[in-house]
Amino acid sequence: MDWKKESKAVLFLLLLFIFSTITMYFLSNSMEYLKKINSLLCILFFLGYIGLLFLSNWLREKFRYKVFEYLNILISIPYFLIVLIFQLTRPTMVVVVHFFVFSLFCLSIPYFLFRINDYFELLEFTYQTRIFIYITFATCASVALYKQIINLVYISGPYRTKTSEKVKRYKLEELTNYIINKENVRFTIYSLFFIYLLIFSFQYLQNSSIFGDEIDRAVYQSFLCFLAFDRLLLNAKMFVVTPSEFLKRMTDSIFGEEDEDKKEEENNVISKF
Repeated sequence: MDWKKESKAVLFLLLLFIFSTITMYFLSNSMEYLKKINSLLCILFFLGYIGLLFLSNWLREKFRYKVFEYLNILISIPYFLIVLIFQLTRPTMVVVVHFFVFSLFCLSIPYFLFRINDYFELLEFTYQTRIFIYITFATCASVALYKQIINLVYISGPYRTKTSEKVKRYKLEELTNYIINKENVRFTIYSLFFIYLLIFSFQYLQNSSIFGDEIDRAVYQSFLCFLAFDRLLLNAKMFVVTPSEFLKRMTDSIFGEEDEDKKEEENNVISKF
């Protein structure tokens, strides 16, 4: 591994991530600011800028004077800045949004099951039991149903990576597959549980808790269930018993197997005819 090359890549990725985070933060704040002012004024300002941009471009193409060319460049600066910022922040936004949608799909099934249960009043669940079911189902589903969930993200997500031809050329699906793959999801889950268990163990030895004894116990039990389920999935590949082969061996044990010499003699007699 070229450590110098990798360190430069880490530095660049860190700067890109920080820039994207700051940009998304200011964009979210700007949306809140725009809600407070007159929306009609914002629309008029936006339409005015678009009209001025088209006018400067038309003057540059029509008269071919340097002054109109410089004027067009000056007016286009905000537009190019917005495009540049969008180009730089798009990869980070795609990964963050796809991870968020992926998590929502993992949590959606227990959510709807709880809604149905609450509507018909079938069973009574405590708050810590609901947390246990949410965490356990989400973590297990993210590993066991990874392909199905990630395909739902691509199809129904905001970027439509599988259906839009314009989006495909930016290779957003390849980027997501590289970051949010099954092994990385598993590693992230184990890392989060490990950090939680470190804090939980320290607080437990200090006769304290993180979120309360009931919630801490629910998270701890969720980790045990996920650990057992994940080991079950990994060991399932070594489980080689198939029903057809098992049935064949059972019939051989029940009826026995003909002697090989006798079987060969019968085959020789049949071949003479």
